Amino acid sequence: MPFSRLPQRKLEDSRLPEDDGTQLSVLPEPAGAARPDIIDVLVTVICFLGSGYLVILLAGALGLANADTQSSALLVPLVLASQAAVFLVVFLAVLWNGRRLSLRTLGLGPLPNGWLKRGTLWGLGAIPPAIAVNAVTFVLFGVEQTNPQVEMLAPAGPSLWGFLLVLPLVSVLVPFVEELAFRGVLYGWLRRHLTAGLAMALSAAVFSIAHGIPQLIPALLLVGLLLARLREMEDSLWPCIAMHGVFNAVMTMIMFAALSVASDSPNPESLASAAVWLL
Repeated sequence: MPFSRLPQRKLEDSRLPEDDGTQLSVLPEPAGAARPDIIDVLVTVICFLGSGYLVILLAGALGLANADTQSSALLVPLVLASQAAVFLVVFLAVLWNGRRLSLRTLGLGPLPNGWLKRGTLWGLGAIPPAIAVNAVTFVLFGVEQTNPQVEMLAPAGPSLWGFLLVLPLVSVLVPFVEELAFRGVLYGWLRRHLTAGLAMALSAAVFSIAHGIPQLIPALLLVGLLLARLREMEDSLWPCIAMHGVFNAVMTMIMFAALSVASDSPNPESLASAAVWLL
């Protein structure tokens, strides 16, 4: 059985339903638009990693590790927004404008019918296996291991302001940036040269490793595979963005709830890390 729900479609083509809703027509690519090549992939990965290192430097300069609860609740969203902003500025300047990549070729074409519903269902469906994989990994690594992303998003413990400010970032902005990088540029390039299965596996592997957190690689790999599968099926990034956003939103809620319940525990971050993680 083919991987794609519509196997006759090519990944780089974008399509919209006709007015009667019964047929699909091909939309021509913009004049002079290019498809992702190895240079685009390298620039995207470097940009993603570079913006991540910027977060570390910015967090250190702002004294995030030593900030009090109220200050850290404001600084964490600032750091996340800065990372996304740097990536998007470089991406738009270098790849979209300078390299003339087509956003439609990358998967950001017209919204497909039912994209939000399908993405939501996939996002909710990914939560149980991701929690199971992460829990097993946590046990294998030992109870002393913590989730660095829990410590990053809630350095001073549970905070209502921290939750309200972080939630829209991790459920909207972060998924958009990561899907554009990994399922747009990277998967788009891999799919032109490899079978769907190999492209999914390699893109998911790069996605999991690029986060730089070894104990989260198995769970990140699983979700990366699901996101790539959805990208192949839908020939669009929008359902992937919806899936990623729903997944992150629910996991963020679980994380803050776990931290709140475990706030009197000697090591609340470890308790939360045993069951939750974020992309």
